[in-house]
Amino acid sequence: MTTASSMVIPVVLWGKHAPSHCISAVLMTADLKNIVTGCNDGQICVWDVSEDSEIYPRSMLFGHTAAISCLARGSNRPDKPYIVSASENGEMNLWDISDGRCIESVKLGLVHTDIQAYQFQHARDLRLVCNGYYPEIHVMDTFTFDILFSLQSKVSPDWISACCILRPVKREEDVVVAISNSGAVKVWTLVGNESSLRTKFVYEDESKQIRCLNAQTLTHCPYNQRTVLIVCSKYWQIYDASDFTLLCSESNRCGQRWAGGDFISVDRVIVWSTDGRGYLYKLPTNGTSKPKFATAGSTEYHHHNPLTSAPHAYYVLDVYTEKPLECTPAMTYHLGTRDNHTRLLLRGDSAGQIVMWKLPEVSERQMKLVRQESFDRLPVLKPKGQAMLQTIWKNVHQQQPPAGIIDKLCDVNGKSLEVTATIYIPIQGKLVCGREDGTIIVAPATQCIIYQLLDKKDLRPEDISIMTLNGHDGKVTCLLYPFNESTRYEPHHMVSGGVDFSVCLWDIYTGTKLYTFCVHGGEITQLLVPPNNCNTRILSCIGSVASDHSVTLLSLKERKCILLAGRHLFPVRTIKWRPLDDFMVVGCTDGTVYVWQMETGHLDRVVHGITAEEILNNCDENAQPMENLTNPTISLTQALKRRNFATFQNLAKQKLHAQQAASQQQHGPKSELVKPQAYPMFVQGVRTNTKNPDAHVVFFDTEALIVQLLSEEYALMSPGELEALGILPVQGERQATSASTDTMDTQAKLAGFITKVKDKAENVGQKIQAKIEASDLMPGVSELGVQQGSGEVKTCPENENSPAPQRPSTMMVPAFSLTMEIAQLLMSCLHAWGLDPDLDKLCIGKLGLVKPKCPISFGLLSRQGHMSLMLPGWHKRLCKEEFAASMPKQVTAAPPGGKMTLIQQTRKGSLGNIEPMTLSTLSSGKRSMDMSAEAQEPGKQPRRGSLQGGITSPQSAKAFQPYERRQSFQEVMKIFSTKSRWQISTAVTTQHLLSVISVANTLMTMNHASFIDSWRLVKKYIGQKVSSSHGMMVKEIPDNTLTDDSDGLAIQQAQIKQGWSLLAALHCVLLPELVGASHYQGPQLEMLARRWQDRCLEIREAAQALLLAELRRIGPEGRKAVVDEWSPSLPTYVAKHLSLFGDPPGHRGEQDDEEIDEEDDNVLGAESPVHRVSQSYESRRRQATAIVMLGVVGAEFGHEIEPSKRKVEESKKKKAVQDGFGLANYSLARHTSKALTFLLLESPSRRLPAYTPIRRAAIDLLGRGFTVWEPYLDVSAVLLGLLELCVNADRLVPSMTYGLPLSPAADSCRTARHALSLIATARPPAFIITMAKEVARHNALAQNAQTQHINLHASVLVRAKQEILRVVELLVDKMPNDVADLLVETMDIIVHCLDIGQLRVKGLHELFPSICRFSVVAYCSSSRRICVGARNGGVAFYELKQHSKCQVIPAHKGAVIAVSFSPDGKYLASYSHVDSKLKFWQTGSSSLFGIGSQQTKCVKTSNTPPLTVNPLTNLLKMVRLVWVDNRTMVLLTVDGKETKYSV
Repeated sequence: MTTASSMVIPVVLWGKHAPSHCISAVLMTADLKNIVTGCNDGQICVWDVSEDSEIYPRSMLFGHTAAISCLARGSNRPDKPYIVSASENGEMNLWDISDGRCIESVKLGLVHTDIQAYQFQHARDLRLVCNGYYPEIHVMDTFTFDILFSLQSKVSPDWISACCILRPVKREEDVVVAISNSGAVKVWTLVGNESSLRTKFVYEDESKQIRCLNAQTLTHCPYNQRTVLIVCSKYWQIYDASDFTLLCSESNRCGQRWAGGDFISVDRVIVWSTDGRGYLYKLPTNGTSKPKFATAGSTEYHHHNPLTSAPHAYYVLDVYTEKPLECTPAMTYHLGTRDNHTRLLLRGDSAGQIVMWKLPEVSERQMKLVRQESFDRLPVLKPKGQAMLQTIWKNVHQQQPPAGIIDKLCDVNGKSLEVTATIYIPIQGKLVCGREDGTIIVAPATQCIIYQLLDKKDLRPEDISIMTLNGHDGKVTCLLYPFNESTRYEPHHMVSGGVDFSVCLWDIYTGTKLYTFCVHGGEITQLLVPPNNCNTRILSCIGSVASDHSVTLLSLKERKCILLAGRHLFPVRTIKWRPLDDFMVVGCTDGTVYVWQMETGHLDRVVHGITAEEILNNCDENAQPMENLTNPTISLTQALKRRNFATFQNLAKQKLHAQQAASQQQHGPKSELVKPQAYPMFVQGVRTNTKNPDAHVVFFDTEALIVQLLSEEYALMSPGELEALGILPVQGERQATSASTDTMDTQAKLAGFITKVKDKAENVGQKIQAKIEASDLMPGVSELGVQQGSGEVKTCPENENSPAPQRPSTMMVPAFSLTMEIAQLLMSCLHAWGLDPDLDKLCIGKLGLVKPKCPISFGLLSRQGHMSLMLPGWHKRLCKEEFAASMPKQVTAAPPGGKMTLIQQTRKGSLGNIEPMTLSTLSSGKRSMDMSAEAQEPGKQPRRGSLQGGITSPQSAKAFQPYERRQSFQEVMKIFSTKSRWQISTAVTTQHLLSVISVANTLMTMNHASFIDSWRLVKKYIGQKVSSSHGMMVKEIPDNTLTDDSDGLAIQQAQIKQGWSLLAALHCVLLPELVGASHYQGPQLEMLARRWQDRCLEIREAAQALLLAELRRIGPEGRKAVVDEWSPSLPTYVAKHLSLFGDPPGHRGEQDDEEIDEEDDNVLGAESPVHRVSQSYESRRRQATAIVMLGVVGAEFGHEIEPSKRKVEESKKKKAVQDGFGLANYSLARHTSKALTFLLLESPSRRLPAYTPIRRAAIDLLGRGFTVWEPYLDVSAVLLGLLELCVNADRLVPSMTYGLPLSPAADSCRTARHALSLIATARPPAFIITMAKEVARHNALAQNAQTQHINLHASVLVRAKQEILRVVELLVDKMPNDVADLLVETMDIIVHCLDIGQLRVKGLHELFPSICRFSVVAYCSSSRRICVGARNGGVAFYELKQHSKCQVIPAHKGAVIAVSFSPDGKYLASYSHVDSKLKFWQTGSSSLFGIGSQQTKCVKTSNTPPLTVNPLTNLLKMVRLVWVDNRTMVLLTVDGKETKYSV
C-alpha cells in the first residue's frame, strides 16, 4: 500500500492465531509503565504495565527486516517516550512507543550487539554508546544516528564484548570501561570536547589483559563505583575497578551457562542463566571479626584471599511448569527511578512470554538461615507478573475472540482453515485468500470486513457471495494479481503458487483454471512482475521463485516458461533488473550475484564480493545499457557461441534507447503502462513469521475515498442535473459544441468552465462542486483503463484514438456502490459511538452507520512504510482503570443560562428552520463552525444536555455500580469507544478526526448519501414509491405527513445532510468536553498546521476547522504556550543558510540540488519524507510550520486596527488578543506579516518553488488576517502579487486525472482568488483606493510608454483585468455602501479593465451591469460618456478613450446621490440632498463639427423640497431621476412623491 497521501488509516484483523514473537531483546521504560520487546523476526512489541504489575500487549511495530539485536531508551523527557532499536542487518530506528510512530530510520554498515543510552556531563541530550561487530565504541546522536565520535584502541584492537560508563564523584568527566573478546580491559576518559575533535577518534588511556574471554556483560557498582562485575558463560567475576584485580569468582553449575548480571546493592548481585533463571548472590566479606562490616566496597575486602570465601546464593527467580525454550531468553535488570527504587528482573522468551520478578529485600538474619541450604533447595521467587500473546489471545473476550477476515464465512466442518496467502483486487473490491488445504477463496472484501468488525444484523454469511477455486495440492504459498502492478496485463488474470511446486493461472471472473506451470522443484516462495521497459516478450511474463533456489519467467500469453534460472547454490535473496540490457540479476544469501539473459535464458556471469554489491546497487529499471555489462568488444564468434543477443542489440540500438528514454521522460509514461493510483481501500496480509497464518491490515486512504465519492456523484448525474447545477451548457449550446469539436476538447472546456465556477462559489453546494470539476465529468475510461466506481473492468484499447466506451451496463454496477460500502465501513469504525445516544440513533436510522461488534485495533503509518498495529486487548488496561475509578454518577441538570448543544438545537427547531452546519463558509472566510467560537471560548462551557447522554444518562450510571463484578462486554465496548480509543496518542486522534470530518463533509454535499440499503428500505416502508440513481437512499417518512414523493425525498435529503453536519460538529468541536480532558489526547497542532493547505480540499478544510477549534479550546494560556514554542522558529531568527528564505550555497553539486528540490516541494507537507533528510531541511520544515502556526494565531486572535467589514457580528464578541499580536506588543504580528509577504512575493527558486503548500498557506493567511497584518504590509505589492497568481484563472485546466485534486498552479490560483475576495470584503476602501492608485500610475506610464520603451502589456494590471472586475463585482454585490463612498475610484478601475472598443459598441449596461444599479452612475450611448456623482459634490465625466483621465466638475455642496443623461444625450441632471438642488448640465460639443473635448456647463438649477435624512437612511435608494422626454424629467423619492422639472 502506498502512503503517498499519508492520510491512510490502518485497521487490523489479527485472526484467531496470535503472531509468533520469539523475543531477542527486552527493555523497560524509566516510568515502569511499558515494556518493549524485540523479536528474531524483526517486530517490536510494546506492553503496558499496570500499577499492580499486570501486563497487557499494546502494539506491534513493523519496520525492521532482520532480528532485533538490542533496544535502548531514546529520550530522558517524560513527554517523549522514545526508544531506539537496532537489528542484525545494521538498521536503526527511533520510535515513539505511545503510538508506534517511526521518527527516524537509517541503515548503517555497523551491526550493534549492545546500545546504552547515557547522558554525558557536557551533553544536553542522551547519547547512544554502541558496541558490536566492529573494533570501536561509537557514540551516536539519539535523533539523527550520526556518529559524534568513536573510541578506538591502539593496543590489540578487537571487537568489544561489553562496556559500561562511570561518572566519578567530584570529577567533571565520564569514564568508559570496556572489555574485548580477547579479554583486554580498556579505559577511556571523556572530558566533553570529543565531538569537536577534527579526527573524531579518542584512544584509550589504559589497557590491561585479564583472563576473561567473550564476556557477556560488564557492569560497575553504581553505589560505590569501586567494583566491576564481568559475566562470562562459564563463570562470573568481581574485579576491583581501580586496578582490575580479581576479588571473587563463581563458576556455573553443571549444564548451566551464565548470560548476564548486575549489582542490586553494594554487596549483592543478580546473575541470570541461559535457561531463564535468575540467581541472587551475597558477596563474601573478609570473615575475620575485626572488620565486622567489611563489604565488597571496603579496603579490607580488597586484601582478602579470593580463594578462601565464595559468594553465597540465597534466592532463585524461576517460572514453574514451563516448556523447554527453543532459544536463549532475553533478560535484563531494571532499577527504578529515585522516587521508586523498584528492582525488577525482566525475561522475554521464544514463546513470546514476558515474565517480571520484583526482587525482594532480604535481611541479614534471613540470609543466615538460607546459607544452611544446598544450592538445589534455595527458596524460589515467583514472578510478580507475566503475560503471553497466545494466552491473551484466548482471554481477550470469551464472547468475541479476535476475528480473521474470512472466519465463519467458508469454514470446513465447522473449523476455520488458516489463510496462508492474501491479495486484494481493488478494481473489483475482491479479496483473494489462499488456504492451507490448497483452496483459494474469492470474496467481496468490504462485506467480509463489515461482517467481522461491525454489528450488522441483516448481513449473514449466506448473503456474502464466495467463490472457491480448487487447483493446488497442499497449501497455497503466494498469490499475484499482475494488473495491480501494471495495466499491461489482462485484468482477469490471477496467478497462484503452492507447496505442490506448481504455478496456476486463473480467470478471476469465471473462477476457472487456465493453465498450470510445473517447472520448479520446490514450493513457490514468491511471485513478481518484471518492469515496464523490458522487451515485448518479457512484458507478458511474471517471475516466480521457489525453495529449490530456482527463478523462472513464465509467459501468461504464450503459456510456457521463457527462462528457468536454476543453478543457484544458495537461497535467492533479491531479484533486480537491467531491462535495457535484457538482464535479470539474482542475488543469493551468500552474497553471490548471477546475471541471466532473459530472452535467451543464458547465464551471462557469476560475480562475488564487492563487484556483486556494485552490480546490485547499480541495477535500475530505467538505467541505460552499460558497456561493462553488455560489452560490445566481445567478438562476433564469442557472442554467437555464448548466445549473447544483447551484444548485437546494444551495438545496433544503444543510441535509439537513449533517444527513447529521453522522449519518455519528456512526455511522461505511456498511459497503458501507468501503475494504478491509490485506492480508497487496500487489504494486505501480514505475518510475523513464515510459519504463521496471515493477519490482515485494511488500509483506508481518506483522500482517495473522497475523490472517488465525488467522482461517482457527478458521473452518475444526468445531463439535465448537470445543467441545473450549471456544470453543462444548455442543450442547444451543447449540441453545437459537440458538432464542432471532438470529445476531448469538450471535456477540456467543461473542466475549464468548472474551474471558473469553483472560486465564485458563495455557498456550500457551489463550493463542493469546486472539488469535482477537476474530473472529466463524463463517464469514460480513466488512465487505468477501468471505469471508476463500477464493477466492470475494461482493458485499455490498443488504438489510442478509439472513442471512450459508454457507461457500463447496469448488470455490472452493484446495487450498493463499492465506494459507499468502503465509506460506511470507515465511518462506522471511526465514529465516536456512545457519547450521545440520540446522535447514535440518527447515525444508525438515517445515515446507515453500524456499531462495531468488538474493540477495533487501529494502526498508524509513519515514514518509509513503518507501521504500528494495536494488538487485541490493548484497551484492557484502560478499561480496567476506568471501570475501577467509575462511581455512580448523578445526572446534573444544565444551568438555565447554558448554551444549547447542537443536538438540542436540532430537536428544538423544525427541519425547515435548521440550517445544515458546514465546516466552511466561503463568504466569511472562516472554515470553522459558526458556533465553535462561542462554544469553545474560555469560561463558556456548552451545556451538558442530551449530547452527553452516553456519559451522564441513568443507564450509564447503572452500568457502574459499586459492587464488584466482571465487566460485561457491553461495558468494555462503551469504555473503549468513549474513552480508550481517544487516549492512544495525539497523532492517531489527529488522523481519525481529520478523516471522519472530511468524509462527513463530503457525504453532506452528496445526494442520497446514506448507507441504508435500498432493499431494506423497500421492505421496511412497503407501498412507498421510491426512486434512486445509484441505490443509496433514506426513506423514513410517516405515511400521514407527506403526500408528495418529491417533497418527502427533499425533506429526507435535508435530514441526511443535517445528520452528517451534526456528526462533523460533534467530532470537530464537542468531542474534547464529552470525552473528558483526562481521557483525551487532543489533535496535534503541528500536523494540522502542515495540512493547512493540503492538496485535497475536504481534508484541508477539516484541518483548518480542527486547528481553529483546538486553538479556541486551549484558551489564552494554551495559545501563549503555542506562540512561545513556535516563535523562535520564525525565519528571521535563523541562520541564513538554514532559513526557509535563504538560497542554497552555490558550491552544491547537481545531485545535491535534486535532493533540495525533492525536499523543498514538501517543506510543509504532512507526509514524512521518504528518504533521510538533512538537518537544514528539518530546520526549514519547522520554519514553514512556525509561519503557518503563528499566521493562524495572529489572523484569528490578533488585534485588528479597525474591525473587519466582513465580520461585524464577530467583532462585537470580546476576544482575548494574543500577546505579540496586539497594539502594545506587535513584534510577532510584524515579523509574521513580513514572512507571509515574502512567501507571496519571492520569485521562484530551487529552495522555494513557485507553487508549494507553504506559499498557498501564506496566501490564505494574508487573506484571513488582513485586518491584523494591514499596518505592516505594503498593500499595493500584496494585491499585485495576488493578481499575478490569478492571471490565468479562467484558462487554468485541472491537471490531475478524474477527480483528483487540482494541479499546484490551479490550486494556488484558487487560493489567491479567495484571498483577494477576503481582503476586498474585509477592507473595501483599502482595496479600491490601492487599485485606483495603481491604475493612475499605470495610465501615467502609458502616456510616456513610447519614449521610455515600456512594455505595458506585461503589466499585471493589464493581464489580470478579468480578476479585478470579478472582485469589484463582488464588492458591488456584497458591500454597495462602501463602493458608493468611493464610486469615482471604483469607476477608474472599471474603465481601465473594460475593453474600450466593446464599451463603445455595447455600452456599460451590457458589459458591467452591476455598477449601473447605482443611481449616481449614468452612461450616455450617443455621446459615449460615463458620468459618476461623487461624495464631495463633484461630477466626474469619463471619455471612452485609452488611458484618458476623468474630468471632475464641482457641482453641489454635498454628496451627489443621483445623475441621469437625457435620452438624446444633450443634457445631464444631477441631484444632491445636501443643498436640495437639481442641476441641469449641457453636455453637447461646443467646438466646430464636434472636434475637440466636450464642454459641460450648467444651464439650469432648480430647488427641490428638502428630504429628511437619519443615520439609518439608505442614500442609494432615496431618489431616482427619470426622463420623460428630451427636456422633461421626474424626480422620484423613496416615499413615493413625484416632482416634474424641465430644462
